[in-house]
Amino acid sequence: MEPAPPPVADRPKYSPPTSGIAVASVSLGYFSMLVFWWKPFGLLLAAVGLLLGLVSLAVGNRGGLRNENLALTGTLICAFSLGVINALYWGVLYVMWGYAPWPQEWGPQYWLDSLR
Repeated sequence: MEPAPPPVADRPKYSPPTSGIAVASVSLGYFSMLVFWWKPFGLLLAAVGLLLGLVSLAVGNRGGLRNENLALTGTLICAFSLGVINALYWGVLYVMWGYAPWPQEWGPQYWLDSLR
């Protein structure tokens, strides 16, 4: 009697190039954190990575060989990187040049006057 054949391994749902879209989201997120001070470039990398991660999540592409959810990981990394880049960008604008993203009448003097 012959032995039973081994069970069929779970194969990835998507081809390797398609799974690479989720991996690209992770890569762009990490690289955007490394070059966050290059103002438009780091922001663009994080935005593209976030878009790729969201598209991968929408179509169900997890991206990992062993069912890791790289699309979600990349989306979270890119969202964090976008938040840090935007906070630093607006913070530096405010501290260095006094440019506030809120209306000027809401400045510090407005809040000090409202306490009186």
